Amino acid sequence: MKSYLKKSLVLILFGFILHILFISYFHVGMLWVFDRETGANDSVNTVLLHTDTATSDTRGLKRPSSDVMYSICTYDVKYKPLIITTPIPDSYWSISFYSKNTDNYVTLNDLDIENKYLKVYLVGINSQPKKVSNGTVVVSPSDTGYILIRMFVGNGENLQQLKDFQESLSCIEYNDI
Repeated sequence: MKSYLKKSLVLILFGFILHILFISYFHVGMLWVFDRETGANDSVNTVLLHTDTATSDTRGLKRPSSDVMYSICTYDVKYKPLIITTPIPDSYWSISFYSKNTDNYVTLNDLDIENKYLKVYLVGINSQPKKVSNGTVVVSPSDTGYILIRMFVGNGENLQQLKDFQESLSCIEYNDI
């Protein structure tokens, strides 16, 4: 009987350790797969992807909406902050910031931006912004992550204008903080 008890305890302990490892590192593996599939390691701190409206064959994003255009920017703010700039269209628009473990920590939409032009300074957890007076400061809980920008297309009559807004999106390192 003691042999079964020892084997059961070892099996339970092994399962518990495996569960903790899975919870702790699954998100890291998912981001690694995302980085490998999209080539993000070659294009950190730059706009990585622009999409047109989604169809049934769209595979760049999981569960995309057919009336929304997306842009993605991966970031690494360990050594230098990032500045994100773009004009805001008249239709619905949002920008969401995701940390290394894929937690959404800030979302801004077109109603949050007063002058129809976005300027966000994204800094890491160990950074101290000093010279920011003309934009919004967002502090990332991790040094790496990604930014997802969504634009509502509607009936598509302003599709070219939205593509121009996508092309004007800028995610670059900022050196004056």
